[in-house]
Amino acid sequence: MTRVAVIGAGRRVLGAILPALHCLRDRFELAAVYARREREIDYGLGRVVTRSSREITLDGVDLVAVAVGLDAIPELLGRLAARRPRHAVLLLDTPVLPPSRLDAARHFAAFRRVLVAEDNLALPPFLLARRLIDDGAIGDVRRIYFFHNGYKYHALASLKLLAGAPITGLRSRRYKGKLRQKQIELANGTSAIMYEPRDYAVGRFLVEGTRGAIADYSFDGPAARIIGYRLDGPVYRGLTLDGSPLAPAGLDAAYLAHAGPTIPEASPMNTMKLRGLMDVLAGALEDRSPFHYAPGEGVTDALAIRIADRVGWVPALGLLARLGRR
Repeated sequence: MTRVAVIGAGRRVLGAILPALHCLRDRFELAAVYARREREIDYGLGRVVTRSSREITLDGVDLVAVAVGLDAIPELLGRLAARRPRHAVLLLDTPVLPPSRLDAARHFAAFRRVLVAEDNLALPPFLLARRLIDDGAIGDVRRIYFFHNGYKYHALASLKLLAGAPITGLRSRRYKGKLRQKQIELANGTSAIMYEPRDYAVGRFLVEGTRGAIADYSFDGPAARIIGYRLDGPVYRGLTLDGSPLAPAGLDAAYLAHAGPTIPEASPMNTMKLRGLMDVLAGALEDRSPFHYAPGEGVTDALAIRIADRVGWVPALGLLARLGRR
């Protein structure tokens, strides 16, 4: 049984981390939840009493999941590293570190491993699309479209998964109001266009290949593969492919047995992200997992988006990408 300490008690913890651990309670034991003060919190599937973050102990803890304000991360890392947690894996949320405090990465060496909790790497429709690509359903990927379906650095993680390559170029064009268009180039020749702002209520994606396409909306096209969503009110319950329901696989059974509308801020996307986070958590202690995302890569994605939105393009993104893979 893997023992987990959670640091934080905000929306991310209540709506994703604690529900995911609840769904995986045959694998994970919650050692403690630390927050600024002691209080009872309700995460929709249960309740837990937090402990004061001044009293953090990592004795016997295998995994430390941190979800606190970005500015609090450097000081917290220093306090955790002082406890010499060589036995523990640290799981941080994106964007990992404030741009002005990247020096705090020196504390990563105190842990067994440091990973980023990037659940967009494990969103069910993207994983299904990637399996179809690997099976040769649409040939080589040429272009990916995110129609109000991606958010900043999270979207970059998803694009790298779908394209199967790192990002080498990024341009951002701003239009009236909040409208933006990002043009993204990847190392294998794939390109992507992302339309913002994010609006998951209407957001869709399209992957074009040399012999067909994959989308999560209906259209007529050669060798079109259509992914659909099975919902129970606001709760994701599975996928369809070309109109046929897909059988549960992997951790689906654990998710379906426990996840429901009582989860805070339940919505189709938030519950899909919860399902993805389950895969990230389950793979965190493994030596190899397709859901391992290095902190350098998380920092690189966040910086690339920040630079592109400010100046319109990212210089030397290839260098940033190489640093992110270290």
